[in-house]
Amino acid sequence: MTVTELARDMAISGMGVRRHLAALAAEGLVEQSECPHAGAGRPPAGWRLSTSGRELFPRRYDSLLLDLLDELSPDEAAGALARRNDTQVAQYQAVVATCDSLGDQVAEVARLRDQAGYQAEWAPEDDGSYVLTENNCAIHRVAEHHPAVCELELSLLRRALGPEVEVSRVSHAMAGDAVCSYCVRPRHGD
Repeated sequence: MTVTELARDMAISGMGVRRHLAALAAEGLVEQSECPHAGAGRPPAGWRLSTSGRELFPRRYDSLLLDLLDELSPDEAAGALARRNDTQVAQYQAVVATCDSLGDQVAEVARLRDQAGYQAEWAPEDDGSYVLTENNCAIHRVAEHHPAVCELELSLLRRALGPEVEVSRVSHAMAGDAVCSYCVRPRHGD
């Protein structure tokens, strides 16, 4: 929308709109864009929400996914979820392969989980193990209806960190715990 359109719709002055837009732009929530027009001359300058700005509004991706999974047979749903997990494992493995230590690998996995919406953090333990904590379940509604995704999450961590690493779930949000957390340690020979 143009400043003129915004001023009209909001019943404030153009200068007031510009001040608000400048503040929102400084926060990365809006950006300038060209407005479509049919007349001659240069298109009027306008404003639109940025990608970050759009993310402030509710999204219902979980409903879409649940509807799609409900349309599949149990075997088809399991296969689709497994294929997604395989893709994620490959992405995580590519990142952790560049790490020099298990601590660095856990830090990178925590970063990836954080980017995926899990509000992840990690901490070293005195015994040489690490705790990976997910303070938010980014797939909570899906996990409520399809608990198998929780096992795939555990599988993702185990496969991404490799056979020399032992990953065990310490707490589980779907079982009533406040967070999901995992103990990560080097696997000792049997």
